Amino acid sequence: MLAELERVGRLVAHGPLTDPTGDLLLLRAYDLAEARRVMRTDPFANLPGSAYDIVAWNPTTLGSGVNLDPPPSRGSGRLTQLQRVAVVVRDQGAALAWYRDVLGLTVRVHETESGYVELALGKGAAALSLVAPRAEWGEPYRTEAEARIGIRTGIAFETDSVAALAARLEHARARVTQPPEVQPWGGVTLRFADPDGNEFLAFEKPPLAGGGRRAARPVPGKGK
Repeated sequence: MLAELERVGRLVAHGPLTDPTGDLLLLRAYDLAEARRVMRTDPFANLPGSAYDIVAWNPTTLGSGVNLDPPPSRGSGRLTQLQRVAVVVRDQGAALAWYRDVLGLTVRVHETESGYVELALGKGAAALSLVAPRAEWGEPYRTEAEARIGIRTGIAFETDSVAALAARLEHARARVTQPPEVQPWGGVTLRFADPDGNEFLAFEKPPLAGGGRRAARPVPGKGK
């Protein structure tokens, strides 16, 4: 079914649900009636003991939240996932402990022989790869990598409480380079650095009137 939807350009996105457990599929249709016609041959429609529903979602009035442009055909070299971002550090072991214990990231890969380390916030999330320059890399690769230690990385994390994160960082004696600050778009941000001076941005979305949270819109380059 997914292959057919993708072949005709209707497939927008699909993936697992955790609450309730199941699968979500987004497809293009003119209206709810057409969506039901398109999905009438779905083999999962009548599984015993399961719930199955098709609902209409108008991105013009409710916002898309996903890219609704038709995807390129499979095998065309399209990007499918942001896998990892490298952060260069001096002491990989010390950095691993800091990112794990202070930031709460989970070690996803730790290859002691090759020195490859990867941490993430959870399954399916993009990872941070902690890279420590080695002499055997030769030049100019080692020098170029060392020049990336202690930079403003451009990496942003979302948090449910900037104030609590700031307190946790200060308790761990981490360096907060910009204290919590309310931004014009309604959210709150702070900047902090790892032990090597690599700087990150964390933001908290502004609250909605009903108690939810709005989408964050940090201003690139301003830490806002």
